[in-house]
Amino acid sequence: MHSYSIVKDILPPDAVRYLIDIVKRLNFRIANDSDEYFNNLFNKDLPFQGMSRVTNEPPIGETEMRLNDFGFIIAQIVCKHANLKILRIHRLMWNFYKKGEYGNFHIDEKKDNFYTILYSLNTNDGYLELDKEKIFDVADEAKIFPSKILHRGVGPTKDNFRLNVNIVVETAPVSRSCT
Repeated sequence: MHSYSIVKDILPPDAVRYLIDIVKRLNFRIANDSDEYFNNLFNKDLPFQGMSRVTNEPPIGETEMRLNDFGFIIAQIVCKHANLKILRIHRLMWNFYKKGEYGNFHIDEKKDNFYTILYSLNTNDGYLELDKEKIFDVADEAKIFPSKILHRGVGPTKDNFRLNVNIVVETAPVSRSCT
């Protein structure tokens, strides 16, 4: 049995294209919350590993607000399929990997009632590595798994880039029904 599930066909194709157009406006950079976080999460030997954190914390611009709206919709649809009730979105992070880039193994949250949703915007040969399994990216599909599971993102080898959003949600610990 897998420690993850996949939800397909989340957004209409025109919405996915529109979302990609919005993401193109982000200034991708290395996300650095703290030195400890940075040292544990990123391979500093790589010349570039693009990430853009989008939060609800002010100040955020119009692009970030629009991306937050899409993240909320994606999270709601995925959690409904997974029969999870969202208490709040803990984090939204947009990831851009170029050929040959990869992240270090990490967890997104230690608590049991947190789940990670990894939504792919493009089909490519990059993947999520989770429990020694490679789960390849398919456009408009989301992988959902407990946030406390060790995992990492791996960029493509043939395709030019891998683009996805990582959404960490806090869920109701008892009720597993979605609103």
